[in-house]
Amino acid sequence: MLGTTVLGALIVAFVYTIGTGDLRLTLLVAGVAIAPALFFLALKRSYLFPYGLYVALVPFDNMLKISGSGTLTKMLGIASTFFIIVYAIRRKGLNKPPVTLYLALSYLAWTMISAMWTPEAAEAMIDVQQTISLVLMYAVLVCAPVEERDVRAICACLVFGGIAASFYGMYLLHESPILQTAGGEHGRLMINVANRTIDPNHFANSLLPPLALALVGLLGSRRPARALFALFCVVVLTTGIVMSLSREALLAAVLIVGVIVWFSPRRTLGFGIGIPLVAGIPLIFPAIGARMVEAFSSGGAGRTSIWHVGLLAWKSHPLFGWGAGGALDAYDRNYLAVYQFYNAGWTRPPHNTPLHAMIELGLVGLIIMSLAYLATFRQFRGIARGDRLYDLRVAFTASLIALGFVSLFIDLANYKYLWIVLATVAQLSSVARARRLAARPVYEPPPRTAAAVPRAVPVSS
Repeated sequence: MLGTTVLGALIVAFVYTIGTGDLRLTLLVAGVAIAPALFFLALKRSYLFPYGLYVALVPFDNMLKISGSGTLTKMLGIASTFFIIVYAIRRKGLNKPPVTLYLALSYLAWTMISAMWTPEAAEAMIDVQQTISLVLMYAVLVCAPVEERDVRAICACLVFGGIAASFYGMYLLHESPILQTAGGEHGRLMINVANRTIDPNHFANSLLPPLALALVGLLGSRRPARALFALFCVVVLTTGIVMSLSREALLAAVLIVGVIVWFSPRRTLGFGIGIPLVAGIPLIFPAIGARMVEAFSSGGAGRTSIWHVGLLAWKSHPLFGWGAGGALDAYDRNYLAVYQFYNAGWTRPPHNTPLHAMIELGLVGLIIMSLAYLATFRQFRGIARGDRLYDLRVAFTASLIALGFVSLFIDLANYKYLWIVLATVAQLSSVARARRLAARPVYEPPPRTAAAVPRAVPVSS
């Protein structure tokens, strides 16, 4: 019924387009016609829609700005949270919250408290609002009931969204083959359409979890058709990362290959394919080698100088930090006190997530953040080798390690692609726990028997 409704709506829209030629009105007609079917889907399969669409669109986040309302992904996130809450109420059950959730709530509380002494109240409010939305959505996702098919659907949306982003990047690079950044770098994908930009580092980082999932699918494939499809996904996603020329993402991709191949039962085959591939990419794309060499001469585009300034700023308020949103002000106040090996300029973010936490939230914030990251790995307990969920455990282990690595070179605490991985890991853990509980034998007390009646003992005379 759902499929018939959607197909009928699309046919009506197509016929209307032929008759009028008005594409915008056609999209409106199709949207109105499909809306009941989508509403029904949102009630029945909330993780597939709208949450699946939210996951798929995260790589395009900054491109989907809605005037005065944030971004389309923000709207989808709000809708996803609402429908998943409704789904949880209908199912009449909640999952046990992971330790990571309590640490995330502690991080949120400390961020809000630190806003009391921040030098930048406006930035603090933006930071607090972003953290609230991400943590609350994470709380709903990890507590709501979820099934294995839902987790695998989310993983599929991650991969398809990454493939769509990679193809979009290929299209832009093909249309403008000579791209140039402010620093004079040629041939690097810089997405800037109608003054809507995506940072190439974040663009590439968002493709790392899909790459891990596709690579696990490739090494675990038993059928040629699935292997070819997984290989196609790996090639497309790798191309998207290579086009960005993001040094951190390229090194993180190598980490992903190493982790996944190490845990794969086809380890020899994986290293036999992976090592020549990793070694050959810089030869095929000489710009990668040039970018890596430039990192030593420029201190990672000025990152070492930025880190020195950040460390000096942290020493001013080591325990409690400068307050939420205070990193930029802290940088400017200490900028002239550090010799600039490579002048990165004024008002620069720390380009290091742990350092960012240290500057704004002090050692207290850094400890909470580090514990939350490490506690996420504990959620893989109970998924042993041979379990049908083990492939997802390996993929998300590699994703967490890769995102932890890139966090040393960029600030990503408030980026959606990180929180999607954290939430999916918790959902995977919930599915594994539910399966273990279902597999436990049910204790049945032995059947009751009638009490034996004592026989009368004859008394001898």
